[in-house]
Amino acid sequence: MSRALSALLGVVVVAWAATGLMVVGPDEVAVVLRFGAVDRTAAAGLGLRAPWPLEADERVLVTASRKAEPGARRLLTGDTNLVDLEVAAQYVVGDPVAWVTGLADPDAAVAAEALAAATELIAALEVDVLLTTGRAALEQGIQQRAQARLDQLGAGVRLTSIEVRELAPPPAVVDAFNDVSSARGDRETLALSADAYASQVVPDARGQAARAVEEATGAATVRTRVAQADIARFAGLVAVHEHAPEATKLELQQQTLAGIGPRLEVVVARAGTEVELPREEGR
Repeated sequence: MSRALSALLGVVVVAWAATGLMVVGPDEVAVVLRFGAVDRTAAAGLGLRAPWPLEADERVLVTASRKAEPGARRLLTGDTNLVDLEVAAQYVVGDPVAWVTGLADPDAAVAAEALAAATELIAALEVDVLLTTGRAALEQGIQQRAQARLDQLGAGVRLTSIEVRELAPPPAVVDAFNDVSSARGDRETLALSADAYASQVVPDARGQAARAVEEATGAATVRTRVAQADIARFAGLVAVHEHAPEATKLELQQQTLAGIGPRLEVVVARAGTEVELPREEGR
């Protein structure tokens, strides 16, 4: 073998062996494949592997933040209202081996799972909760559910955040929703006014009722005492009548005459004069 051929062969061997040299960046992890199957991983720095085609490596950025956006969707809430939803998912590579050997399109998988989790959660909540205090809980719930499903799929991703960019009723029903909210506010205002009026009127009514009861009790006491006095007086008259009936008869006659006297009309006429007495009405 000539020297030129030997030198050429040596260069080829060196070049082939050099293909086994790996320089892994600080934000990367190298997944080493032996005959197409995962054999090991290599951290950042200088590393070696068997030359191609015995082994190959695939570099994965493990610190880079990636984004998946399902796009705007119109969903049905638990109380049969419609809301327009738009979410964005931020994620990083959590498992480099699963990332390399798992899903062909991780972005699409993350977007689909985030949308599916959002659909399930919104279908179980009322629109008032979603539009007031439920946004943070919705984002947390989407992240937890989507992460669990991605782990089951072996996607090798780790969700870092879920952002609900838009959550509002469709424009066609915004006015109706505002009217309902206004009516509820008016109802609460009227209820507070009614409570305030009741707190003012009820004590007054109770005071008036207490005074009326006291006045009625006093009047009943007075009447009872008068009746008792009359009973005592009539009892005394009965006792007097039993001892002196003639005196009692004379007294009754005097009382009768005293009652009739003011109604008597005395007419004085000469003897032989005809006098026409007035007739009472109805006779």
